[in-house]
Amino acid sequence: MDDFLVAGRNVGLVVGGFSIASVQIGAGIIVGGATDGSQFGVWPGMYYAIGCGLGCIIAGIFIAGRMREVEGVVPMDYFEARFGKYKVVRGWAWLSNVPSMLGIFISQLLACGSILSAFGLPFSGSVIICAVVILVSAVMGGMWSVAIGNTIQIIIIMVGIPVAAIAALVTLNNNGVPVGEVFAIPFIPDGLFSKFIYKVTPMLVSISVSYDAFLRYQAAKDVKTAKGACILGGVITIVVGFAASLVGAAGQAVFPGSDHSSIFAFTVSELLNPVLAAVVVTAVLAAAMSSGSGLLIGLGGSFSADLYRGVMHPDKEMSELPKAKVIAKVTVVVACIVGVLLSFKIDNLLDAIILFNYPYMGSVLVPLLGAVFYKGATVKGCFAAMGVGAVIGTGAFIGSFIGMNADLGLFVAYLGSLIALVAVSSFDSKKCPMITKRSKQV
Repeated sequence: MDDFLVAGRNVGLVVGGFSIASVQIGAGIIVGGATDGSQFGVWPGMYYAIGCGLGCIIAGIFIAGRMREVEGVVPMDYFEARFGKYKVVRGWAWLSNVPSMLGIFISQLLACGSILSAFGLPFSGSVIICAVVILVSAVMGGMWSVAIGNTIQIIIIMVGIPVAAIAALVTLNNNGVPVGEVFAIPFIPDGLFSKFIYKVTPMLVSISVSYDAFLRYQAAKDVKTAKGACILGGVITIVVGFAASLVGAAGQAVFPGSDHSSIFAFTVSELLNPVLAAVVVTAVLAAAMSSGSGLLIGLGGSFSADLYRGVMHPDKEMSELPKAKVIAKVTVVVACIVGVLLSFKIDNLLDAIILFNYPYMGSVLVPLLGAVFYKGATVKGCFAAMGVGAVIGTGAFIGSFIGMNADLGLFVAYLGSLIALVAVSSFDSKKCPMITKRSKQV
């Protein structure tokens, strides 16, 4: 089970850093960033990359090392190590995490579909083809295959996308348009402040407790490697995010009137040498599919560790449950099918990533970080924080589908959850000691 979910905890710094970067550098950073860059400008196009990249760096400096020491499989293992076993916590973590990871998985499928459709393939057929590749990789290889694949893809992306951005700027300059005009748009243009909060806030403090990133730094061979991998992954994410947004902004200036959703693939294919364009597009496509594989594995971990062990068999360890790996693999298959069907109904890539994240992150982020940093945190305080965050986060998620502006929904959920944690814990006399070196193994 450890081999399948966390690569036997034997991943080094470079592979780990590239793998963590690839959690972010897929659909949202490249395709979503280029799309936003073409619509709003190069700086707004970077918002999501900034949130993700800084989120990885913050996780590496402050959080990942402490959580890696526990040697958990899913984030709630840390909560359990400090506060004990509670079925309701595991049950909600599993339930709220399903839409979160499905939403991000759907975004990878949408990215794959938009890339291949730019070359004339039907969108639905493109999604199905990519889903089959994702499924085979997830079921057959586990986290090791994902990590090694990520490393190769990120190396190509780190070279190819900046080259594409430079080619777009050169073409723009040759057309008589000053390159400086691309960068002249303010960092936060009028009317986009709430969008800035919406796209930066979700990932800024949540990377460390997201299942896909958690599994990757848990796969690191030691605590120092886990911390370094997160920081390295964050730096790579910001650099690539800037280049991807620049491709969109400059590409839109070179090819005015182009479709925003497919501007990345279109610009790359038009401006680069055909062989180089094919390599870059393939690497981006593979990164999206590899991220999809990691997300499916994360869902498998949630079903096997949170639901099967945490709720159904709380008194047993994963090694005592031989069906856990079967359940994880079955979950991967079913989730892939459901994701394909939903991808035909959702058309906004970044909304699929961010909005579907509201119920899980809104409810578990503050209790988990409270378990790591807040000495005065109590079980009742964490339950109160989880309840308040769940109500606000889930309400904002549902409200977004009926026309409510949910841009600040996750920020409000974090704030309400934090107030509840501190207030209830302050009046609760039953304190829980911080995790020590003697109590770190789950």
